[in-house]
Amino acid sequence: MMPVTVSAVSYLNTAPFIYGLKQSPVAKAIRLSLSPPAESAALFEAGQTAVSLLPVAVIPHLSTCRFISDYCIGASAAVRTVVLLSNTPLQDMHTIYLDPHSRTSVMLVQILAARYWNIRPAFLPFAPPLLPLKTGEGCVLIGDKVFDHEAQYSCRYDLAEAWQAFTGKPFVFAAWVSREKLPAGFLQSFNDALHYGITHIGEAIAAEAARFDATLATGYLKHNIDYAFDDAKRQGMELFWQYLKI
Repeated sequence: MMPVTVSAVSYLNTAPFIYGLKQSPVAKAIRLSLSPPAESAALFEAGQTAVSLLPVAVIPHLSTCRFISDYCIGASAAVRTVVLLSNTPLQDMHTIYLDPHSRTSVMLVQILAARYWNIRPAFLPFAPPLLPLKTGEGCVLIGDKVFDHEAQYSCRYDLAEAWQAFTGKPFVFAAWVSREKLPAGFLQSFNDALHYGITHIGEAIAAEAARFDATLATGYLKHNIDYAFDDAKRQGMELFWQYLKI
């Protein structure tokens, strides 16, 4: 069997997955690439990877896609790293800049603005590095760069937390999918590797010690990210897809 090409997101929240995959015998059966969410999705959509930790906003647009794991990148409380930042209160924002690295977060903030917050801002892309915001402006920021920038702003709105207040459902940001049917033995080994990673978070953080503060990483991975791809998260994901169609 040729190595299975696997794409995943290069953020701290995937560190347990990556650690588990590298520690598992399945490491010999895969070729792993890491990139921001939009790039990882583009690789999968272009047929360049067979398995992907795919942003959920992309999934409904794919003709061939199947879930392959019991695990995801989800949140059952505040997620910490998908936020709307501003120096202006929510109701006074007239412009929101969007992080180009995540279609899911872009769609989520637009749903929340229209359906939950009842605001009608203009949505514009921004190109990092993020510039200082003027009065009435906000920006959606995702991933590890939130840790570096969040203290610069007086107003911070966690998008996963807002979604749960709006719907009563947890949120799924990305799920493991494959393009084609894969052997059952490979899928079991792949799922076992992910399980190993999320049950050895301390070791996964130690492997990333050069990149992240251990205390920050531990709190984030254990309290902000919920990895179980359970029924409640599937319901939340399907509700998100319904809002995408409205």
